[in-house]
Amino acid sequence: MPEKVFEYTEKESGIFGKVLRPLIEVEIKGDTLEWIKIENALADTGADISVLPRDVGDLLIEDVTRGIVPYAKLIVYIHQLKFRLNGKEFELPVAISDSNDVPPILGRVNGLDLFDANFLKGEKVKLCWEE
Repeated sequence: MPEKVFEYTEKESGIFGKVLRPLIEVEIKGDTLEWIKIENALADTGADISVLPRDVGDLLIEDVTRGIVPYAKLIVYIHQLKFRLNGKEFELPVAISDSNDVPPILGRVNGLDLFDANFLKGEKVKLCWEE
């Protein structure tokens, strides 16, 4: 069973000061047909959907605003994008924010749910999958 291990990364929190976060590296392909590397995507098992900031979405999608807008209060555009993590490719719905004030997040639906995700004592995240 292939696996990939990522070390937690220290980041500044407005509430707690410095914290360790499970940031992983993924590649994403959209309309541009080129893989874009995201080196600091938050692995978030509590997020139903994956999220990207607008500036990253603009690199991947010709017209971000042609996506589905699911809520009136929060402006995001839903697109199907292809992801690659350590050679494993998968397609999932991604909410591209109309703002750059959101971090890239790899959520559960068709994302982290494809992996056996182990968060090892706040130090490492290990993702395993079947081929």
